[in-house]
Amino acid sequence: SSGINAEYGGIIGMTKEHLGLSLALGVPVYVVVTKIDMCPPNVLEETMKLLMKILKSPGCRKIPLLVSNQDDVVVSATNFTSERICPIFQISNVTGQNMELLKSFLNLLSVRNNYKEGDIAEFQIDDTYSVPGVGTVISGTCMRGLIKTNDPLLMGPDSLGNFKPIIVKSIHRKRLPVKEVKAGQSSSFALKKIKRGEIRKGMVLVSPHSDPQGVWEFESEIRVLHHPTTISVKYQAMVHTGSIRQTASIITMSVQHMRTGDKAICRFRF
Repeated sequence: SSGINAEYGGIIGMTKEHLGLSLALGVPVYVVVTKIDMCPPNVLEETMKLLMKILKSPGCRKIPLLVSNQDDVVVSATNFTSERICPIFQISNVTGQNMELLKSFLNLLSVRNNYKEGDIAEFQIDDTYSVPGVGTVISGTCMRGLIKTNDPLLMGPDSLGNFKPIIVKSIHRKRLPVKEVKAGQSSSFALKKIKRGEIRKGMVLVSPHSDPQGVWEFESEIRVLHHPTTISVKYQAMVHTGSIRQTASIITMSVQHMRTGDKAICRFRF
């Protein structure tokens, strides 16, 4: 989703950057125009004209749909995965105008990923907590398989690339205790005999049957959407994957240099 502040910013650089990333990754887009309660009608009209122009441009080729009633919500939600249609919501958090339309739209959206419950369990850790009387608690998303209370799992990789055996003491989902969590669901786990300092973002819980391996290096196909300078070997980039936010250096490239619009196979090292 892209947010646009109708009163102050209008369509700022970050909005265009998010739109560019979504188009490059083939992700469907919807736009939320906020603060319409305090925005003069002429400013809102100018912002909407510019937004429509950008969405219809040859680089985007989207079909903008201004959502104003429940029928529009149903049409936009059912056709959203086609990637051509782009619903636009004009909302106000102060007066609550059109908030119900946005909530209905989000509730009607279908899941894009095909999660398989029969796979080997994998849980991605997003955050850690230390709860008095409970101990160490982690939160995140179950990416594959099925995890139950008292299941033995492996947690890692640590700084040496090792995985440590752990036991899931209890599971909470939407603030309620549950017996199991399935692929695609977010939840919180209480862990037995684990200190909070041993866990960090980017770690995973996996089934002991999966034989996980920690790596320092990985290969990836890179496309440069926009960059002011030349990219070459030893360039350090910020890698965003799942909950990981980590710098990595390019150690080899399939081309000598990369500039805006170029594509190459690169090998990164954390």
